[in-house]
This record gives sequence, C-alpha cells and structure tokens, in this order.
Amino acid sequence: MRFFVFVLIYFFVELGLFVLFAQKFGFWTLVAEILLSGVGGFFLLTSILARSDEGIVEFFRSVRNPKEFFVSNFTKITGAFLLILPGLLSDCVGILLSFGLFDCALRALIDRFFSRQERGVSQESYSEIIDVEIIEENERIRDEKDYYRK
Repeated sequence: MRFFVFVLIYFFVELGLFVLFAQKFGFWTLVAEILLSGVGGFFLLTSILARSDEGIVEFFRSVRNPKEFFVSNFTKITGAFLLILPGLLSDCVGILLSFGLFDCALRALIDRFFSRQERGVSQESYSEIIDVEIIEENERIRDEKDYYRK
C-alpha cells in the first residue's frame, strides 16, 4: 500500500513538473530535454560498465574498500538508469547520483545496517589476543619423527 501511495505521489509530482517546464520553456524543449537526458544516461551507463573492469581488478587486489566500491558503482549506475527514465525529477536525482553527491549518505546507511556489532563480531574480541606462536611445518614433522623413534 505504501509503495502504491509513493508511486501515485511521484506520478503527480512528475506531471506537475512537466506542465511547469512546458509552460516556461515550451513543449519542444521538454521533448529535447527528455531525449538528451535519455541519450546521456545511456552513454553514462555504457561508460560506467566499460570502466567496471578496472574497478573489479582494483577490488580483488584489495586496493579499494569493498563498501566504497559497492557504493560508488551502485550510485552511478542508479543515476544513469534514472537519467534514462523520462521525467524531470528522475533526471535531477540521476544527475546528483551520477556525480556522487549521495555516496557518503549511502555509505552511512550501509554502516548503520551492517555494522560489526550486529554481525556478532566486536572489537573487544580482537583485543583479547595477547601472543601467537608460529610453528614451522618442518619443525613439527621433525618433532613427531623424534617422538615416534623413541
């Protein structure tokens, strides 16, 4: 029910923006804006997907933070899709997402829902480790051989 109300409100806001834009700048300017934003969104989406190979390589080399990688790509791809959709409000939000203006807000939202404490891992459990002994494999095998020879 909430989704239906959101879609209904969004429809009327878009319709109102279409009417205001057409009255202010003319109908053909509105058509040109819709076409140009669609073409721009398509080219932005293809460029993002073409550059994603470099980002994936950086991610697997552990150069980039996984959260930063996800947030950056998610916001840019969502912005490109919103530019492809016809509408003035979706174009405005798409441009803001494409420039990365909401990256920090999405990162904070992800931190809120997927924090370390919610997953059951706390920083105190790491502070309890005092000392670690590393035993080489060759020494262990030699010690076992000596034990069985006795």
